Amino acid sequence: MTDTEIDFAKKLNTLFETKTKLDGSKYTQEEVIQGTNGVLTRAYLWKLRTGRAKNPGFNIVQALADFFDVDINYFRVSEDEEKALLEKAQRSRLVSEVALRASMYSEETVLAIIKMMEYIEQHRKDTGKSEET
Repeated sequence: MTDTEIDFAKKLNTLFETKTKLDGSKYTQEEVIQGTNGVLTRAYLWKLRTGRAKNPGFNIVQALADFFDVDINYFRVSEDEEKALLEKAQRSRLVSEVALRASMYSEETVLAIIKMMEYIEQHRKDTGKSEET
């Protein structure tokens, strides 16, 4: 196996470990196969995860990137860049969850939540604590 094949397998397996559903559970291979609309078979996904597949095509890489909600370049970047992309995707998922939950409340409640967030932000500034983004 080449380094590229191993790197692809490692990155794909990292997505399986770190990209979770909203309830925190991990995706199964079957869910990924179904979620990529038939682009992948069980056997080919296994080959990709074990590094036995050589040169996955663009459509497969794009389908996996779309499913796991990462930029397609995730599969081509260094470990540091990979970590940054995963952290960004995780924050994006959490922001989406906050927005979804907020959409269930009245405007008055959402405004109260925003005021609480502003209070927290001001408190962090006053105490010298910075929020990592």
